[in-house]
Amino acid sequence: MRDTGPGISKEEQERIFNRFAHAKSQRRASDGMGLGLALVKAIAEGHNGRVRLLSAEGQGSTFTIIIPIDQPYTDPEEPSR
Repeated sequence: MRDTGPGISKEEQERIFNRFAHAKSQRRASDGMGLGLALVKAIAEGHNGRVRLLSAEGQGSTFTIIIPIDQPYTDPEEPSR
């Protein structure tokens, strides 16, 4: 999923997948409890997958959910071991 919102700072990216976390720059009274991304991460990891976040302040955010189907996940951006 990609958006064109305000983006998420590097500091907030480190905690945004924690339960009850909100990006400080995006907090509104109508926002939820801050469980959505924590649940997405837990579900992805429960299926041997992961969630990737690419974001920069002022440039929006891209969330990618990767769930392997028939083989273990390997990140194409990580060096081989």
